[in-house]
Amino acid sequence: MLSTDPFDRRLQLSGIILILGLIVEALCLALGHGPIGFMLFVGLGGFLFAIGILLYLYSLVSTKGKSSGHGEDIRTNV
Repeated sequence: MLSTDPFDRRLQLSGIILILGLIVEALCLALGHGPIGFMLFVGLGGFLFAIGILLYLYSLVSTKGKSSGHGEDIRTNV
């Protein structure tokens, strides 16, 4: 079940996409022994893996409003 917080939802979605990419790659390694298996491994598995990583990084960079407070404390106390 996806969370209601947008940050948590993006992290969960990126995790799901990463797991799907790993499942595709594992199936291609186990079952595909030809050029088609390699193309699926590199194409579909690599694409899902890259999209999951990029979505994870984007969710970390695009967070608004929630911070640890370290940067704000330094700026307000100076």
